[in-house]
Amino acid sequence: MTSDEGWIHPNEETQPFFDGANEGVLRLQRCNKCDTWMYPFKRRCQHCGSSDLTWQDASGTGTIYTHAKLHRQHHPRHEGKLPVVIAWIDLDEGVRMPSNLVASDSGEPRAGKSVRVTFETDPGGNAFPVFELV
Repeated sequence: MTSDEGWIHPNEETQPFFDGANEGVLRLQRCNKCDTWMYPFKRRCQHCGSSDLTWQDASGTGTIYTHAKLHRQHHPRHEGKLPVVIAWIDLDEGVRMPSNLVASDSGEPRAGKSVRVTFETDPGGNAFPVFELV
């Protein structure tokens, strides 16, 4: 993969991530040698260098590391949803991942608050992970 395009549109290497999202599961890579979880897609483990990686279902839970509100549309899927809350999520598996926070009845977002994955569908019909406060 030469750019981030694979995370916008599925390609051969990232298809398991998108298949998981379409099934309502957060699927990430994991090293079979040292058990390190990875995001985004890697060809080698960032911890031990092994190329023995598999796609596995993650818990989909974590905490907010930081967040901000977007007041301008930066992606077509944000149309009609402004302001959009973007966040870095520290997943329980030890991975930090960027995503959107969606409305919930659990209060205002704040660093350290617990979140869980849910999924939205873009105009092209592809599911993608977003998070909500627990």
